[in-house]
Amino acid sequence: MNEYPHEPADRTFEEQKLMTQVKERAKLAAQQEFPDAEILPAGWIPAELDRAMLALETLHVDDFAEKFEDCYRMLTDPASVPEVTEGSAEILHQPFLINDADEVAYVPTPVIQYRDESGEAHYTARESRYEELVGEPHLTKFQITLPPLEFDEGAYEFPDGFQIFIIEHLLAQLRDVYRHVGEEPPEYCKETDIWGKPLTTEDEEYYD
Repeated sequence: MNEYPHEPADRTFEEQKLMTQVKERAKLAAQQEFPDAEILPAGWIPAELDRAMLALETLHVDDFAEKFEDCYRMLTDPASVPEVTEGSAEILHQPFLINDADEVAYVPTPVIQYRDESGEAHYTARESRYEELVGEPHLTKFQITLPPLEFDEGAYEFPDGFQIFIIEHLLAQLRDVYRHVGEEPPEYCKETDIWGKPLTTEDEEYYD
């Protein structure tokens, strides 16, 4: 590592990527060594993502339908939200909270990031109840982050198909967490082609 330039501006992209991956791997190792420390958000920790997937896998489909109905509607038809005009939505943020029993404890209304006619970014309202709960020590926050989607007819139909899609999305996040730290993902998540983390150390935009 001593052969690498000390200043990021003097490094090639591959050199900077490697140095960043080493740093991120050290954060993950520290988090795993000291699980009670708040070093990384849960969505960047493989064991925590496994918990989130387990919670969704064991959630009865009727309960999933009730909790994630708004997510499906706003993801596939963002203009159904009054202030979001057709084509203006960019990203949907759907947080959800998992309790210590690895159960889905709370799913607030999603937040859509959109742009007005002048190009200025806006966000739809956040739930006050969620803001109250998110800091509770017995609850762990995860987030689904996706652009507006139009599924092929018969693909990932709501609710059971969409439940599978969300689990696969978390599997893709797990895949990308391993790549983020420069490690090979496990076989069970390596082959998924669903959109996962928005940006990782693999992306040039990560360094902007």
